[in-house]
Amino acid sequence: METFLSSKEYPDFVKFQLPALVWMALIFSLSCVPGSDIAPMEFPYAHLIAHTMLYGVLYYFAYRAMKFQEYIRWLNEFSLVIALLFVMLYGASDEFHQSFVPGRTEEFKDFAIDVGAAIIVLAAIVIKDKFRLDKKKLKES
Repeated sequence: METFLSSKEYPDFVKFQLPALVWMALIFSLSCVPGSDIAPMEFPYAHLIAHTMLYGVLYYFAYRAMKFQEYIRWLNEFSLVIALLFVMLYGASDEFHQSFVPGRTEEFKDFAIDVGAAIIVLAAIVIKDKFRLDKKKLKES
């Protein structure tokens, strides 16, 4: 029996695009929790760490979703920048969404943390690719 999104029928979608969609749904569901229902964060910088983790992972998943798709060439070629723009738009829409949730507010500080997390992951990908290229050149010579 085949499932709706069979990994045999859509292996690239399940491996590369679906994680981004699932992660976006997770962020959205967390944003729907009213402020009064949020457990207090007992350790320093918990809020910063939570935003950094959520949006750093979102950037990585969005980058992979665009980098490893086969339909739109420019999405693949400019995946680092487009994923950053995507995370910026998603972060802004998330902050806007929170303005409608009881006990929650939109904060530019949170948006800045989200974008900063994406930039950190972007830089890590660029550095990793640079080292991989340098290692490949070293092996060839």
